[in-house]
Amino acid sequence: MKDTERELKILLTKEQYEKLRDLLPEAVCREQTNTYYDTADGLLKFHGFALRIRDVNGKHIMTVKKPMDSITKYEFEQVVSAGRFDDLPASEQQWGFEMLGLGQIELKPFISLTTLRCMKKTDQAEICLDRTTFAHHTDYELEYEYTKDHDGISVFNELLSKVGLHYEKNCPSKLARAVIDSVE
Repeated sequence: MKDTERELKILLTKEQYEKLRDLLPEAVCREQTNTYYDTADGLLKFHGFALRIRDVNGKHIMTVKKPMDSITKYEFEQVVSAGRFDDLPASEQQWGFEMLGLGQIELKPFISLTTLRCMKKTDQAEICLDRTTFAHHTDYELEYEYTKDHDGISVFNELLSKVGLHYEKNCPSKLARAVIDSVE
């Protein structure tokens, strides 16, 4: 299965996050833990790929992401039986290797982070308001993920205008921010 993920994302201050949370009272909130994997020499990072296992309410989802362009990624997801790659049966590990397309490589966990995600679905997108806790700090982010093709940038900017922001380009990914946080 080949899916694409097209999203706009911007970092927020805590105050902007709280104001947007108040503006989205119908959003459904849940905590999720993401554990990212790579080889010892950073082969996935080198290719711009990511492999994570997300735990949400006892459900484990393995995701492989590969870049298409600056706001679009190929995204492959599969529910798996365990929250750690090493604990998965060979068939589930094999699926991850096939989606990466790099052969059988030795993957190790290298970053884990926890996000409180408050999500509102619209007819054209999913709006995700995230508070993410890293090893050394917490940050706040708004994501606008397309579910249908439309002028999402205008819709996103309309929402951002309520907290004095304007979208120009995507902020670094949570994974990139987690890596930066780990060296602080």
